[in-house]
Amino acid sequence: MCKHGSPSRRDFFTRLSILQIAVHRAAWAQALAPVATADLFDIQKVAEDVYFASARPSPVINCNAAIFVNSADVLVVDAHSKPSAAAALIAQIKRDVTPKPVRYLVDSHFHWDHSQGNAAYLATGNKVDIVATNTTKQLMEQYNAARLKASLDPAGPSPISYPWVGHQLEDLRERIGKATSDAEKARMQLQLQRLESFASEMKNFTPTLPTITFDKSYVVKDKNHELRLEFHGHAHTAGDVVVYCPQKRVIATGDAILGSVLPFFGDSYPKAWPKTITDIGKLEFDHVMPGHGGVQHGHETLSGMGDYIDEIAGRVSDGKKAGQSIADLQKSIVIDSLKSLQSGAYADSLGSWAGGNKGMRVGYVQNGIKTNILEMYDKVERV
Repeated sequence: MCKHGSPSRRDFFTRLSILQIAVHRAAWAQALAPVATADLFDIQKVAEDVYFASARPSPVINCNAAIFVNSADVLVVDAHSKPSAAAALIAQIKRDVTPKPVRYLVDSHFHWDHSQGNAAYLATGNKVDIVATNTTKQLMEQYNAARLKASLDPAGPSPISYPWVGHQLEDLRERIGKATSDAEKARMQLQLQRLESFASEMKNFTPTLPTITFDKSYVVKDKNHELRLEFHGHAHTAGDVVVYCPQKRVIATGDAILGSVLPFFGDSYPKAWPKTITDIGKLEFDHVMPGHGGVQHGHETLSGMGDYIDEIAGRVSDGKKAGQSIADLQKSIVIDSLKSLQSGAYADSLGSWAGGNKGMRVGYVQNGIKTNILEMYDKVERV
């Protein structure tokens, strides 16, 4: 990891989070298409009064959102990377799902792509409570503004959990100046425009904090169903919450459980995370709405993800105790050496976006493994 001097493009791409890598490889061309639709999300019905808003590709990623329609209002899980993205989803919900107002917003955890859009909900003019764990609120206060500021600074380096927007802007301007193809130049100019828009919107960002907090559980009771907000233990962060509806047999998991992407370990508790997944898996649900990736059905994918985290954390822990460096481990821990990635629903889901292209899948997963090793190396024993 480069800590001194000017970072190279190679250094920059090694520091991309695994979620950025997934979006970059899977759908970059779509994100940079000359004609973009106004909608930022694709909304699908998962169960009666339950909807999943899948984030479309974007140069600065947004998380997915889960939408629960109550008898008189709406609860939404997660608020994306910026207020304008959250406002776009609010408009889509009103147009495509229900005219009922959003009454509750849940921050599944403190990360930028799940909480930086909070302010849009308070700007609707309706009574809205933002709900999260006490720990998530504390982490938002501690990290969110400082990390965003660092990510917008081209001198960097950006926190490993953020896209390095400042550096990307400088890099793009340099590449545009050297472009020889009009089509290539147009694509990069569109990307530059979108990144500049993000930087402009977020330059004076102040976190909009939760208004209701809890330690273990909080229940929203409606005449049609219950929405149980539950903390099951350390996982992706110290404060992850899931939203479980037993009547509809669905669960929204934020990034504690993902779809067709590898996990991010930058703020994680690698040794505790698999146990937390196992505990969540004891709930009775048929559908999982994750923070990234597609809707999952049944419990197979979450079990496979837990197995992967357990296996790679064990390998990194053992290697670190034996004196191996990050580079050593990145050479020795490859796809073929991880049993958890050889078969099963989670392993299959990691290649689903590649359209059957085995080479793309292997490249994505291997890069992801290297990134996971880098992210967890200094925190692998945290529980």
